[in-house]
Amino acid sequence: MRQLWHRAFGGGFTQDDADHAFGGVHVLVRVGDRLVGHASAVPRLIRFGDQPWRSAGYVEAVATDPEHQGAGVGTSAMERLHDEIAARWGVALLSTGRATGFYELLGWKRWLGLSYTETQAGVVLDGEHGGLMVFSRDPSALPDRTMTVTCQDRPGDAW
Repeated sequence: MRQLWHRAFGGGFTQDDADHAFGGVHVLVRVGDRLVGHASAVPRLIRFGDQPWRSAGYVEAVATDPEHQGAGVGTSAMERLHDEIAARWGVALLSTGRATGFYELLGWKRWLGLSYTETQAGVVLDGEHGGLMVFSRDPSALPDRTMTVTCQDRPGDAW
């Protein structure tokens, strides 16, 4: 997986990013013996508004080998990951930059409210407002996307 992440992200994929990707469920896409796609979801405690903390799937390390981009590898990995998310959590989140359109085509919705991180110093406003997205196959499980959302801090990127 690390070789794929290096091909897909170059030096933009840190050890913290790799650590965040482990501990959940992984979807691997292969062409022959070569790993060309990956997506994972890990359990995270998330708080929507003033609701109690709840476990949600958090999508990490979605990668497609550059030689296979545009061939449906990422879509295939994410569709399979959606099955795994639905079996484990009612709701999933992810944070993205340039790939927002890709995720919207797969049914993800942009988070419209402010996002926060719970740190040792307290709850702080963070900068994920534009790239945070939410997904659920059950529309009744989706929280109000205009409320606040808080994650617990972790090394590297909180989201």
